[in-house]
Amino acid sequence: SVYLTGYLELLLDTFHSKNDRGAPYVELMTPRDVDWRGAQLSLKFSLPLRKVFDWISERGVVVDLREPNVMRVAPIPFYNTFEDVHRFISVLGKAFASLV
Repeated sequence: SVYLTGYLELLLDTFHSKNDRGAPYVELMTPRDVDWRGAQLSLKFSLPLRKVFDWISERGVVVDLREPNVMRVAPIPFYNTFEDVHRFISVLGKAFASLV
């Protein structure tokens, strides 16, 4: 759980963090200290949340929407793999490119 969630955090930081290019980004709302969080990350988006949620949901990605502005992503080891986390990041990148 710690490794899978850490991998998600690393990929979000690497590919979708706030930047100077004006590209869409994700802000991590969950504490970064693994002792203070569980197996899910709460994310806030620079794009309209509902549009991102709908776009990725249409492509089979299952996440939890918390109106008005938080999406929870929970890579649970019993159900998810590192490949699933990588696919989420890939689909999210495509959503960002499509919604801009």
